[in-house]
Amino acid sequence: MAGVPVEVLTRDYAVSYVPSGSFLARLPKKPAGPATLLAVGDPIYELDKAAKITTLPPGGLLIQQIVSGGAAEKARLKAGDVILKYNDIAISTLDDLKTAIQKAAGAKEATVTYWRVDDRDQAAERTASLPVGLLGAILAREPAPEALASRRKTDELLTSVNRGGKLDDLPGTRYEVNQIAKLFEKPTVLLDGKASERSVEDLRKAGDLSKFRYLHFATHGKGNEVRAFDSTLILSQDGAKEEQAPATGPWMNNEVSAREVLDWKLDAELVTLSACETATGKQGGGDGLLGFAQAFLTAGSRYVCLSLWEVDDTATALLMGRFYQNLLGKRAGLKEPLPKMLALKEAKEWLRELTTEQALEQSAALKNGVVRASRGEKKVVVVGEVPMPTKAGEKPYTHPQYWAAFILIGDPN
Repeated sequence: MAGVPVEVLTRDYAVSYVPSGSFLARLPKKPAGPATLLAVGDPIYELDKAAKITTLPPGGLLIQQIVSGGAAEKARLKAGDVILKYNDIAISTLDDLKTAIQKAAGAKEATVTYWRVDDRDQAAERTASLPVGLLGAILAREPAPEALASRRKTDELLTSVNRGGKLDDLPGTRYEVNQIAKLFEKPTVLLDGKASERSVEDLRKAGDLSKFRYLHFATHGKGNEVRAFDSTLILSQDGAKEEQAPATGPWMNNEVSAREVLDWKLDAELVTLSACETATGKQGGGDGLLGFAQAFLTAGSRYVCLSLWEVDDTATALLMGRFYQNLLGKRAGLKEPLPKMLALKEAKEWLRELTTEQALEQSAALKNGVVRASRGEKKVVVVGEVPMPTKAGEKPYTHPQYWAAFILIGDPN
């Protein structure tokens, strides 16, 4: 039942979820200051132009992340490098590395042989000297060839995975983000190539993510039910190559994982992940499905809005526009903002009750297309059509697949 929203079973309640009582007790206080928005949407998904690693190392252990101030950082090792030898001992497992470090005890320095791919996809072995002791790096547990092959396989799967389907452009997200941005004063909007991991990482490093009370990501997404916190938001694919990661930052692979979010520092009222399967994750017992929900709550958001399955581009754009109008009290007929639970409940009920004529009218701006003026030439990209009912009087978005996917997790007050 973790994947079935209560709203599908009854319309009598406004529903909010919380992973556990512990999470509820640890939620941050309501942030002060004006309603500020960071909105990320309509990334460039041109995987044929995205950087890919096409070679594999002969063995070793893959460095996933460098710890700031550690020995690996001082030796100028980077995320994506592969440790092949420690002194003259070949490294295939974490136990091998532990044994090699123990044998070097008493010496001031050790020599590390590592494998790196450069900007031209050329692989080479290099050496570096570093202090004996803790490496100061997070390493993959499996051998490096397997870890890199697995990562490559995941990237290939993502090309076949609507906002969670094939990695086509999402012009509906541009409309969605722009409509939401109009409700805020001085919003920060990242579109096209700026809707990238690099842009988000720059904000994180500068400490600017904590300035936003609302964060909205309208992208492709993919849940991971096997590895906790490996669910991902897939951002612009024309960004930095994987091997160009900064020494102490995350692996720059044009995605943001729930694991990376754990290192963010937020002061947010709401984070909305307008993508597919962002509420899914590995079964975590009393804490529910482990993934983006726990990551963003831990990072400092009071509430997260996420999806339980693949979502329709047009239906989501309409739902999110209505949700934020309710949330900010800027919908015609509202005297004040609605609480988040009621804001989402009303938006869902509104979408499911739209007649075909109303749905066509509401989606007219979407169906007129989105003008792409910043990609070298002006062209109009048309968003998905409204599903046509088979019977007279039938409503196109009545089925729960269109309106029920998004749920709220966090502070119910």
